Amino acid sequence: MRWFLMGLAIALIAAAVYVYYTYTQFAGLQGYVSDETWYAPAAYNILTQVFGYNETLSYPYPNASGISTYLNLEHPPLVKYILALSIAALGYSPFAWRLPGWIVGGAAVVLAYLAGYELLRDRGEAAAVLAGAISAAALIFDPNFWALHGIAMLDAYAGFFALLSLYLLASGRRLASSVALGLAFAAKETTFPLLLPYLYYIGDLEERPLRRLTYAVFIPAAVYLALSAPLMAHLGGPAAWLKDSFIHMASWDVTSGHIAGNAESQISTPWGWFLNINPFYLGNGLYARVNVAVMILWAALTPVAFLLRDRKLEMAALFPWSIWAALAAVYAMGNTTLFSFYVADFSPMVDVFVGSATVAALVAWDERSRRARRKAGRGRDATKKRIAFSPEALCIYVRRLSPPGWPTWARGA
Repeated sequence: MRWFLMGLAIALIAAAVYVYYTYTQFAGLQGYVSDETWYAPAAYNILTQVFGYNETLSYPYPNASGISTYLNLEHPPLVKYILALSIAALGYSPFAWRLPGWIVGGAAVVLAYLAGYELLRDRGEAAAVLAGAISAAALIFDPNFWALHGIAMLDAYAGFFALLSLYLLASGRRLASSVALGLAFAAKETTFPLLLPYLYYIGDLEERPLRRLTYAVFIPAAVYLALSAPLMAHLGGPAAWLKDSFIHMASWDVTSGHIAGNAESQISTPWGWFLNINPFYLGNGLYARVNVAVMILWAALTPVAFLLRDRKLEMAALFPWSIWAALAAVYAMGNTTLFSFYVADFSPMVDVFVGSATVAALVAWDERSRRARRKAGRGRDATKKRIAFSPEALCIYVRRLSPPGWPTWARGA
């Protein structure tokens, strides 16, 4: 426990430095950066038009058609609510709509440490602390998450809540994990596929199918619907919300063409993300780059989790793979305008898995080496025992091997 607490203290310090450094790099960016053009006004409109809060528009709207009533119904509402709370407290400004993401980034660093520790907890404190430290470091140096958490976009929030659900499920806190899964769903719809690996792992914890469905489906759906209730009321009821938001969202996600300007050169593919092909330019010198080494290690270490028969590691591998596979399926269904910043939706989980699986593989290799050395040692001991005959046994052995014609004294008689 001492090493865990020391690691946690270091993770907290690292998180504070991470938040401060984020502030120094992003606070000075003027205007709307990338899709802040849509999410920040939508948050303000939800605050004033859906919740009826009286907040002066202290910063001009971007130049976009219909922006004064735009609610971003093609995506779930949670992140806009979070931005709206910050805007209500600090006013409508770039600092206000970016600050929550900076806080989420710092929280993600600590969460990565806790998740890495939990995944290897059964392999000893030293291994668990090392896994947590590597996981947190991988997230700190994750260029995709770094760029996305600094500006007001949905992806870093989705990645954070997905990792939170993974951590809580690995630690056995099923209800909290189920609620966190619902928050991930309400952050961005790219997290919907997490339902599948969640069901895969919850089956080890719950024998009754109804309880499995409750944790994996019913509770997350209830959280999603509860958070969507204000929009339902504003739009005129559940049927109108289903048509204008949920069905519209599904149609949006499988349709190509969500590009503007010269963004055609930045379109990427899910398999291209492994090699950082066409990283998306967010503006102001920011690119949604991918850590190629971590992505390749994720692919290489996934079989290791199954070879080790470690259910927690298997789950940690499958959580991000489910999102990647769904995006690949969307591409196959016709939406070929995908972008590298989608990686932030699952890269925190990839960072934690790679950190944990690397340590697990090293621990398994060390244990195997130790067993081999012990086996070799037992073999040497057995050889020594066979050689260390008593004089009487040696005489019997010689008599058996010597020719019949030898003198009695020569045969050890």
